[in-house]
Amino acid sequence: MRPLYETSADLNGEADVAKLLEDKWNCKFVKLPIRYHLDFVISRNDVALAYAELKIRKYSMERIGSMGGYMMSVGKWAAAKQLCEASLIPFILIVKAPEGLYQMKETKFSPDSVSVRGRTDRNDWQDIEPCVMLNVNKFKKITG
Repeated sequence: MRPLYETSADLNGEADVAKLLEDKWNCKFVKLPIRYHLDFVISRNDVALAYAELKIRKYSMERIGSMGGYMMSVGKWAAAKQLCEASLIPFILIVKAPEGLYQMKETKFSPDSVSVRGRTDRNDWQDIEPCVMLNVNKFKKITG
């Protein structure tokens, strides 16, 4: 079985951002079971509004752009597409970068390109995989 790299600090950071957005958007971020492959479903009055993936990055969006764009595994992208098509609600990718909080709302699931990339610092061969690359210009700044 593959190890989980998500730490309690990661989960606490996600919870902090979710709480901030709950207050800002007047909604609720409900943590999803791992089988959904995404972090949250966003709801209001028990009505699902969107699925969300929340990422905290140490790189600025400008730096992410210089590396070819925001990278997400094709597996996660496909899971988001499948969930959204099955329930007819959008996917929102939320990125907390050092300079602020950004979102990208997706309904068409049309990546800019697909690369084979990943982390090499953990010596885990499963960290290298096909990834969709998303132009940072698709992201709208929420706060910062």
